[in-house]
Amino acid sequence: MKMTKISSINFSEKTVENIEVSGDDIKEFKFEFHDNTFKITVMKNNDEVVEEVFEEQKVEEVVEEELLEEEVIEEPASKKLTIADVKNIIYENMPKKNSAETYFRSVKQVYDNFKEDDVHELLKKENEIIDFIEKKYDKLTTIKNKLCGMLKVYNLLNLECTQLKSKIEHYMVTLSIEEDKKKEHPIDKKTVEEAEQIVNYFKGELKTMEEELSFDTWNKNAELYVILKIYLTYGMLRPSEIIDMQITDTDEGCEKTNYINVQTKKIVIHNHKNDKKGRKVIDISDDKLNDILFKGLNNYLVTTQNGELYASSSSFSKMFKSRFNDYNPYDLRKCMSSLAL
Repeated sequence: MKMTKISSINFSEKTVENIEVSGDDIKEFKFEFHDNTFKITVMKNNDEVVEEVFEEQKVEEVVEEELLEEEVIEEPASKKLTIADVKNIIYENMPKKNSAETYFRSVKQVYDNFKEDDVHELLKKENEIIDFIEKKYDKLTTIKNKLCGMLKVYNLLNLECTQLKSKIEHYMVTLSIEEDKKKEHPIDKKTVEEAEQIVNYFKGELKTMEEELSFDTWNKNAELYVILKIYLTYGMLRPSEIIDMQITDTDEGCEKTNYINVQTKKIVIHNHKNDKKGRKVIDISDDKLNDILFKGLNNYLVTTQNGELYASSSSFSKMFKSRFNDYNPYDLRKCMSSLAL
């Protein structure tokens, strides 16, 4: 349960307008900014520590796939359309003020350059608008976002823009390729020797747990063993994908959650980084692993010492790091990626 209410986090200036911490047993609290996160750590009188992490919302990032197929609002083309009219249309149809400001800023910059009184006439210059944006900005991400801002206006006015959509798709593919190249940069992954050493450490920990621990009941040892077994056998799941994962014996009622079905022996992930591409399914071929999961039926895959869900993926990673020689899940992920490559 959230203990804090936050108002107006400014990540660029590292400021917060208002913080409210609830509870009568609060001893102290502190907060800190990172690149794109704001973390609050609350210490209770019983020395329990609760962490909450708030992530920056990227208002410049638009959902391109939704824009390309978005339902549009019909606007009569016969009437002269002023830039003020366009602003009203955008703000009336965008629930988030920041997003509305972003879209209007894009069209206003184009409007100021072409100095066309009627926006209907301006938007007929589709290729000229694309050319202007490509010449004005250097960064591919900025170009793509500005084109998406213009696409929003075309969609709201029910105007065709084949060339604009094609350009946006081109930049989406180009940026995706560049992102993949960055992921393959040597700085982002371990050397083969380092990776082998770290993965072998985790394999040793797994073997020790198998030899020394009893898994007759579902407890913290069973949770950690199952997670490590899944990581080393079936590949890495992001902490955000498992911190609220349930263990069940049915698919009913699980359409919007991540879960493990011990009857079908499948790990089903609906909510993940690329969830627009559909759910991910992993088959559990290890019967011993599935038997242990059966003992955790109707429980969550991982919980805190108090039996509660972790407030964030970073909280889970901190626990994992304290148990496994200061290595977090991302270290193991990088190592396995390096060995796979």
